[in-house]
Amino acid sequence: MQFTRLNPWLAAGMLFFSLLAPSASTLAGEPNAPVVTVKVEASFADILEAVETAIGGRGLNVAHTLPASDMLGRTGPDFGITDPVFQDAEIIEFCSAKISHQLAKANPENILLCPFTVAVYVLGSDPDYVRLSYRVPYLMDEDASAEAVQQMVKLVEGVISEAKDW
Repeated sequence: MQFTRLNPWLAAGMLFFSLLAPSASTLAGEPNAPVVTVKVEASFADILEAVETAIGGRGLNVAHTLPASDMLGRTGPDFGITDPVFQDAEIIEFCSAKISHQLAKANPENILLCPFTVAVYVLGSDPDYVRLSYRVPYLMDEDASAEAVQQMVKLVEGVISEAKDW
């Protein structure tokens, strides 16, 4: 089985929004980074609500919200970690049935791209900013999956864009 990394031109297009936005960045500034992060000056609660509202505004439901900072804060002491990385962190899972069907039709292994996730978090070391991150998907079958993945990324980036401007 061969795994294909996202075409650099497609990745560049997907990252277009994040590179042009004044507060957007990719992980370590790498154009082919596996994570896209947008940093905004706002409250965690407002941005979390904005992401959920942006998802709902597209006729989609939040499937689950993972309280990442709570879990890490609760389990950190078991591993000798007393200085938490996150002040607040939640991961929002959602899905588009239409895009999910297109992904699965292109390649059944694309099911691993579902649900779509957006992480909303505040670093303990940088409490003035809220970050919104998502993973850049790998294409299981570049030719067949590219269009559906573009739609998925457009959806996730639209949610992030709307939330950051809320």
